[in-house]
Amino acid sequence: MEGKKVVTLLLGSPRKGGNSEQLADSLAKGAEEKGCEVRKVRLAGKKLNGCLDCRKCWSTGAPCVQRDDMAQVYEDIAAADVLVFATPLYFYSWSSQIKPVWDRLLPFYAENAKIKVACKKAALLAAAGDAEDNVFDGLKASFRLACGFTKWEIAGMICAAGMYPKSDMAEKGGKFLAEAYELGKKL
Repeated sequence: MEGKKVVTLLLGSPRKGGNSEQLADSLAKGAEEKGCEVRKVRLAGKKLNGCLDCRKCWSTGAPCVQRDDMAQVYEDIAAADVLVFATPLYFYSWSSQIKPVWDRLLPFYAENAKIKVACKKAALLAAAGDAEDNVFDGLKASFRLACGFTKWEIAGMICAAGMYPKSDMAEKGGKFLAEAYELGKKL
């Protein structure tokens, strides 16, 4: 008998309980109801350095030569069947909390990779204070291109515009929360 499908939520907001995290919680509820194991990884407060492009992946036996909190994030990524990237929109792209995770995926794709993570599913959950839907175009393009490179199947993208104060999602984001819940049930 197979184990439960693991859905890992990578929370890229510095605001605990913020709009993107509320979307992630709604997705988690749907996934848990389907029988998935959900793991939340709060990236804010972790020490996540940028990639050095040193090309020394796995040379110390670990994915990366840097000694920071990314070591645990690598484990969380490797264990996941589905990765959910939940982020607020910062200047039309990723938050600085989640961007280093993308930049440091190289060890999984290095020639000498000891762990392969291709063929996972990935989802994007994003919230922005800007009210125009097109503000997510850069983020969506980045997500699509990165998923193409990593060979991850895109399970879905939910981008909630017009959500700034934490109260916005609960007060006027019902449509987005329902979409996230339904996406979670489909994972």
